Amino acid sequence: MTGPRPGTNVLVLAPSLGEAKRAACLNLLAPGDLDTLDVLRITYSSSPRELVDEWLADHEELPGRMGIIDVGDRAGVGSAGDTDLPEGVFVTDANPNDITGLGMRLNNYLNDVPEESQLVVCFDSLTELLQFADVQSAFKFLHMFTGQLRQVDAVGHFHLDPGAHDDQVISRLKPVFDDAIDQT
Repeated sequence: MTGPRPGTNVLVLAPSLGEAKRAACLNLLAPGDLDTLDVLRITYSSSPRELVDEWLADHEELPGRMGIIDVGDRAGVGSAGDTDLPEGVFVTDANPNDITGLGMRLNNYLNDVPEESQLVVCFDSLTELLQFADVQSAFKFLHMFTGQLRQVDAVGHFHLDPGAHDDQVISRLKPVFDDAIDQT
């Protein structure tokens, strides 16, 4: 299966738990040469250590650079406890109730992407983002962020559990994306 071309943002519709979501994610995150790959993961539920271990289990070596923005609301459990992460893995915390702060952290990361790198981004998950932001705010945020990803020729994918939202919410968010993959 050929992945999306650079500058493309994909909505991945899949149940929050399950192999279909994981398989789609891993396929979209590793489109090419690991040495020039810059992987950015935005997570609301996995710890940075879990994401690094998951990557290593599937690829055996880390990409050239990996960034993790930990937006989890796991009380007392943040990236500060992950001091044993490998070199080349950069972790930042973000408050799930502050969508503007999250946008600023994402912008900071995008400004530091080496020009020769291929940036791939996983936003996991829009379902959890919508627990902290209304649909209109989420749409504005996603419109801005996907535009930034297009400007740097990144390949972005965004997970959404369609079983957790009505069709109106999904229809409202879909226009932000270039493509959708339905894994339901």
